[in-house]
Amino acid sequence: MLAPLLALLLAAPPAPAACALPPLAGPPPFGPGEVLSMELGLLGAVRVGELQFSVERSAGAGQLLTLAGRARNTARFGPLQRLVAVGLSWVDARTLRPERYREESDEDGHRHVSDTRLSPPGPQVVMALTDDGRAGRVTYQRQGAALDAVSALYYLRAARLAPGDRFCFDMVGNGKYWRVEGRVAPAPEQVEVPAGRFQALRLEATARRADGQGKPRPLWVWLGADRRRLPVAAVTEVDLGPVSAKLVEVRGARAP
Repeated sequence: MLAPLLALLLAAPPAPAACALPPLAGPPPFGPGEVLSMELGLLGAVRVGELQFSVERSAGAGQLLTLAGRARNTARFGPLQRLVAVGLSWVDARTLRPERYREESDEDGHRHVSDTRLSPPGPQVVMALTDDGRAGRVTYQRQGAALDAVSALYYLRAARLAPGDRFCFDMVGNGKYWRVEGRVAPAPEQVEVPAGRFQALRLEATARRADGQGKPRPLWVWLGADRRRLPVAAVTEVDLGPVSAKLVEVRGARAP
């Protein structure tokens, strides 16, 4: 009785691997001084703003990299006449995991700040929030590796990704805590943006708020298929409709 059961178990296909953050492929394909400029579009056509990502400097005796994302609208964005936002992520230069993430935004004079410590990793993530001077704190349960909206882009650029690969992680962004699950599309595809034509890997993901509120957000990101893995384009969904980002210019440091 035992022998046939053992044979059946050995013949059964292995359980699928748990979805997790992909490993790094090697040294980061970016360095201090790199600046990426993107244009923001609404509803697939209307240009409404600018987005910039930069690797600003090393800190902590070279043990940390400072990554920045800055956005502003250049046209009215739905009900907003003015939007200026910045996200700063301090990441371990070796693992590219964030230690701290801070967001600040000004929406028509209303100021919002979130500050989240992600190191040392623990079972909970505490986010300090300030809205027009009113302070508060929110605690979330950490389910997987925790990144933020800026470091996630840079980590995925440096990750080992192949067509069909799955990836999952927690993410801090826009004053919320998200669960992100995605997959790399089966084959590279050609993408044309203001910066040129690129062969790119398409990452298809869904972000869900950890508190169960709101609708899931689809997120598609195209990363260049070459060694530099530039973020060529991205599309997501907001309350006003689809929002896109397209690479316009690359300045500064090149891949080592």
